[in-house]
Amino acid sequence: MAALERAEVDLKKKAYVLITVSGGELESVMRNLSKMPEVLSVEGISGHADLVVIVVGEDLEALQRFILTSLRGIEGVQSTETWIVMAPQPETWTKDEIESYIQACEETELMAIKILLEKGRGVMVQELIDELAERLSDENFDVHSLTVTLTNMTRRAQYEYRRENIIEFEEDEGFFLDEKYLDILKEVLE
Repeated sequence: MAALERAEVDLKKKAYVLITVSGGELESVMRNLSKMPEVLSVEGISGHADLVVIVVGEDLEALQRFILTSLRGIEGVQSTETWIVMAPQPETWTKDEIESYIQACEETELMAIKILLEKGRGVMVQELIDELAERLSDENFDVHSLTVTLTNMTRRAQYEYRRENIIEFEEDEGFFLDEKYLDILKEVLE
């Protein structure tokens, strides 16, 4: 299997693996697991198992192969119980969720969305800063202010709504709105 990037999100299969660990081996097993790119999370738990591990794979076969060979092969792993995710949480937004998200936006966040929507193209960092500073009548609006604004938006999308961010960034294109949501955003902001 090709090396997986921990940040890679488009992997097809995910599983929760409950692991029972030999006495005195908990920290060692956790550290070994946390180094593996297929492992998203390793946490000690109470109950009949010692750890819960979230693992990902390109497909069911790759996931199964990883669990049976790499994971079970770690010294100190006594037993595993695997729960394969059959219906993952949706990442995409519904119209109602976007409406709720927009209503919770602060003025700067809302203005950033409106600017990106109006431009209809990628907006480079300095251009977005200048545009926001002008519309907000805030001559002190700078890269730090933009970073805080966009970070807050991303965190709210990920942690409050558990959805992907509607604003994307590409080094060559700058900031732009995810095209899946353009029509909904236009409708919500009218």
